[in-house]
Amino acid sequence: MINKIFLLKPTVFLKLTRISMSAAIAFSALAGYIICRHSLDIGGVFVFAGVLLLAGAATVFNQYQERSLDALMSRTQDRPLPSKQITTNTALLIAITLCIAGLAVLYFLTSPLTAALGLFNILWYNGVYTPLKRKTSFVVIVGAVTGAIPPLMGWTAAGGSILSPEIMFIAAFMFLWQIPHFCLLLLKYKADYKAAGFPSITSILNEKNVKLIVFIWILGTSISTLFFPLLQIVSGWFLIICLLLLNLILIYSFYRNAFGKNIDFNLRSAFGSLYLYQVMILGILIIEALWW
Repeated sequence: MINKIFLLKPTVFLKLTRISMSAAIAFSALAGYIICRHSLDIGGVFVFAGVLLLAGAATVFNQYQERSLDALMSRTQDRPLPSKQITTNTALLIAITLCIAGLAVLYFLTSPLTAALGLFNILWYNGVYTPLKRKTSFVVIVGAVTGAIPPLMGWTAAGGSILSPEIMFIAAFMFLWQIPHFCLLLLKYKADYKAAGFPSITSILNEKNVKLIVFIWILGTSISTLFFPLLQIVSGWFLIICLLLLNLILIYSFYRNAFGKNIDFNLRSAFGSLYLYQVMILGILIIEALWW
């Protein structure tokens, strides 16, 4: 079994661990570390590596859990398990190995609390969120919790208190950001979710109402960042102006998408702007921590 892991094609492994998504999660943890420590050192590397391993484990566990459903959806049919590029036992072994390695890195090289948060996130994502996806269309709220935890992990690894208002508002931003992201996924892949039997808000609400919900959550996400200057997380005037401009651009683009003449969202544009917005907000926070 171990030999099969080492003989696995790199492309299959990267697809199985959804490396781009896992790296984005690890980056948000690194951001939490830098914001707390006001520097980037070897501890940040350990945080990034540990969270990357755990994020990869979570997505492999998820694909193991949903392998039969993935086979029913066009966007997931070519994943390693439904396409038979890897056996279920090998995938499970990879998930367990990544999980143990990630927890070990965080426990021994950062802090026990950071490792505990990582374990909680794995249990929440794979033990609560994944099963609930088949039960309720409002599981997006549950799933959004997993996006708020990585910055907390970085913050605690740097020695910060988990109850600090600064990290609470950063985590809240990450939580709120997840909701419109999930809703856009439901709009884009609604046919796939229906084919797999997943309940979706698109089967309860028409697209006009879903677009309104997306816009409301975008407003909430934007408003959450306005607390950053109030808490001195962002204090430089140039960065505050950048923060305000980013929010205005985001709100305008989603308002035009939601209430413009087009019936459907320009989903590619919406996804791109939402991802870029998150990266740039975290970038502002990192720049403030390192140079301001």
